[in-house]
Order: sequence, then structure tokens, then C-alpha cells
Amino acid sequence: MVVSSLNDSPPPLLFWLLGSVLIYALATNALWLARFFATRRLTARDCHPERAEGSFSVLVKFFAALPGQAARTGKMARGGWLWEVGRFVFYLGIPYLVLGGWPLQPFQGLLSLQEIGFVGLGSWTVTRWLAAVGTGLGLGSVALVILFFAWHQANDILRLPRDAWWAIIIDAIYMEAHWTFYRASLAVLLGDLYLGVFAGLGLVYAEWAANPFWRRGWAEESQAAGQWLRAALAMVSALIFLLTQNLWICLTAHWLVELVFYSHSRQKAHNPPAVVG
Repeated sequence: MVVSSLNDSPPPLLFWLLGSVLIYALATNALWLARFFATRRLTARDCHPERAEGSFSVLVKFFAALPGQAARTGKMARGGWLWEVGRFVFYLGIPYLVLGGWPLQPFQGLLSLQEIGFVGLGSWTVTRWLAAVGTGLGLGSVALVILFFAWHQANDILRLPRDAWWAIIIDAIYMEAHWTFYRASLAVLLGDLYLGVFAGLGLVYAEWAANPFWRRGWAEESQAAGQWLRAALAMVSALIFLLTQNLWICLTAHWLVELVFYSHSRQKAHNPPAVVG
């Protein structure tokens, strides 16, 4: 890895990194404002139905329907193809461009597959794979026990969102690709894996802090548990990556933790507590 000195011009990788954060902050705040004004417009329409005519009302309904639970990952609404395309381009498109998808130098091929942890079965020995899997399962299991215990103690207040299982898998792919892009980029820029991983984790938290949906979500009982889980998963993923440098292990641990909570939430929803007295 080559790290630019402080006297050099800003490295191209830094532009991708800051651009990603800027896009996220601008998009979430713009959608927050759009939702705010759309909600006000719908309120006014309810008071004056005669003013609700026009095709613009379709856009108003779309923005007003953006749920607050979007703070969990930055997702705003499921089912809208335009929004899903936007999420795909942001979470997977930017890392792809940095890896080599961008056609022009010097912004092309700034990260390697190995640096982001995208390793193949043949590039690692069986012993190394077993060690990485053991580390991932160990950290994932410890994190699962701690998170489950903490969530169970607050179960009277906190509720996890019951997303579809396929939505959890897709979100995990998006999140892990996004997180590993940040930590790998900073590891290259700083010339240190340890600093890069935790600086990347801090950047993820700072990015969420810039998201008004995320900030508002902490005040909502239906969202707070999901946000605690996502924040903890970001830290667990960072630790696993630091010890294994393997994106597949991070992704697997992420899936397992989320799906365990998903299954438990569904089971609890189907078995409400008995009424006493």
C-alpha cells in the first residue's frame, strides 16, 4: 500500500470516500425535508379536499409515506423501484467504481479485492479459512449473547422491526459492502489496518448522525431496538474484519445475528404474553 504524504495533493481515494459521505448526508436530509413538506401538504389536503387534484399528489404521497424506521439503515421505503435502484447504486455501485469500474485514471482501481476482504476460496489455505471461521463464529456468538441479553432486559419497551427475511439478507449485503469500503479505504489512506478499521467505524457512526431519520429514530420505541442492533453490528463487523480481513466472514456473522433476532421477533409476535388479573 502506498500512502501519500501530507505535502502531496489529496489522494483520489479520499475523494471517493468524502463523496460517499456527502451523497449520503445530502440524500437523507433532502428526503427528510421532502417528507416534512409532503406531510404538511397532506394535512392541508385533509382539511381542504378540493385542493388535492393533480398528478403532483402522487409524489406528495410517496414522500409522506417515507417511514421513520428508515433510520435503521438509511432505507426509506420498500417496494419503490426507484428507491431500491438508488440504494443499489449507492451501497454497491460506489465500491465497484473504486475497485476498477470507473473507466478513467487516476480514480480507477484504488482498492483491491484483498483489501476489502473479498477473498476467493482458492486464495486462502484451509487452515486460514478455519481460523477465520472460528474467529467469526466466536465473536458473532459472544455478540449475539450480549445483544440478546440486553434486548431481552428491555423487551417491555423496545421492539425490533419485523422485516422480511429476504430484506434482512439484502440489507446485510448493502451494509457490509458499505462498511468495508470505508474501513479498507481508510486503512489504505492511513497505512494501518487497525486505525483504518476503527476510523471507518467512526465514519459510519458520523454518517448516521448526519441522517435526520436516524436521529429521530432513537425517540421511537418501534425503531430504537433496531438501531441499537445495527450500531452494535457495525462494531462487531469491524472487530471481525480486523481479526480476519475476510468480508465473507463478516457477512455471515451479520446474517446469523440478524436472522436470529428476526426469528425471535416473529415468534414473540405470534405468542403474545398472557394477561394476568
